[in-house]
Amino acid sequence: MTDIDLLLQVLRRPDAPLWAVHYACESWFDVKDRPVAVSCIALVRVADRSEKVFSLTDAKDNVEVHLLERFFEHLKRHPEALLVHWNMHSSDFGFEALANRYRWLLKANPPASVPESNRFDLDELITRSFGEDYAAHPKLYTCGTLNSFPKRYLLSGKEEAEKFKAGEHGEIRRSTAEKAQLIAFLLNRLLKDNLLTKNSASNIRFCGGRLDAVRLVETLGDRFENVRRQLLLRHGNRPTIEVKDEYDFQDLLHSLLRIFFDDVRAEDWAPSYAGSASRIDFVMPEPRLAVELKHSRPSMSSKALGEELLVDAAKYGQHPGVETLVCLVMDRAGHINNPRGIEADLTRVHGALRVVVRIIAR
Repeated sequence: MTDIDLLLQVLRRPDAPLWAVHYACESWFDVKDRPVAVSCIALVRVADRSEKVFSLTDAKDNVEVHLLERFFEHLKRHPEALLVHWNMHSSDFGFEALANRYRWLLKANPPASVPESNRFDLDELITRSFGEDYAAHPKLYTCGTLNSFPKRYLLSGKEEAEKFKAGEHGEIRRSTAEKAQLIAFLLNRLLKDNLLTKNSASNIRFCGGRLDAVRLVETLGDRFENVRRQLLLRHGNRPTIEVKDEYDFQDLLHSLLRIFFDDVRAEDWAPSYAGSASRIDFVMPEPRLAVELKHSRPSMSSKALGEELLVDAAKYGQHPGVETLVCLVMDRAGHINNPRGIEADLTRVHGALRVVVRIIAR
C-alpha cells in the first residue's frame, strides 16, 4: 500500500473529525507593512456538511478582532480536528498568516493552533492520487466543474480582494462558505473513490495503487500476440484456445480485462447511428471506458480507418457511460503502413469523447 493510500485510509475512518476550511482576505500585493486583513473564515464539518462561518458581517465594532477570536476559540474547543484546506501553506495565505494577523491586532498569541500533523492540503492529496495535471488552473474551480458542484456564489481570489476593497463582505462570506463546502464535497468524492479529474477516465485502483486504464488496455493489446502464442504451448498438447478471428480475439481479451477491471460489460449496444445499431465490444463503467476491436484488411487505408473512427466517435459520444474510447486495431498481416504515425493522427478528442487508437502490428 502506498503512502497516499495509508493517509486516505486514516481520513476514511468513520470517527475522523474532519473539517474543511477556507478563508478570504485583502490582497497581499497591496499590503507592505503588516499582515493582511481577514474578511471571512469558513469551516465545514465533512461528516454532515454543517457550517461555522466567521465574517466581518457578524459584528458592528472591532469586527475583525471578533472574527479571529471566535475562530481561534473554535480551534481551542476542537483540538482533535483534522483540517482539510486548499493551499493554505504560506506566510501570506495560510494558518501562520491567520496567527500573525491575530498577534498584530491583539498583541498576544492565539489561544490555539493547528499542528501540521492535523493539516491536509486537498490539492496535494489529489495530486498524489492522480498526478500534477489532474485539472486545469484554477484547479479548485475546475475540479468543482468536473464533479458537477453547483457554484452559485464562488468568487476568484482576485474578485474577493476587489470585494474587500469595496467593503462588500456579505458577498465574500457567501463565496468563502461555498469554497469550504466545495473542499468538503471534493474530499468526500476522493475518499469514496469517485472523484472525477481531467484524467479520471483512465485511472483505476489495482493492488493498492492506481493504473492508467487506457495505457493498460494498450499494453494488453501490445502483448496480445505473446499471450496468443503462449496458449498454443499447452502441457501434453492439451486442447487450447486458438485465436483465428475477431471473436476469438474478443474472448481472450475479455479474460485479460477481467484481471484488472471488476466490471467488464461485453456486447453493450450503442444507440443507432446512420440507421443501424452497433455493438460496443466492451464497456468498463468505473473508468467510463469503452474498448472496440478492429481487424485490418487489405482495403483498410489510413483514410478508411479515419472515416470509421469518425463514425465510432459519433456513436460512442451518445453513450452516457463512456468518456474514453480505446480502439485496438489488430494488424498481424501488416496491411497498415506507418502505424505509429496513423495512431498519432487519429488519437484526439471528439467533442466530449476522448479517442485513443492503438495499432497492433506484426
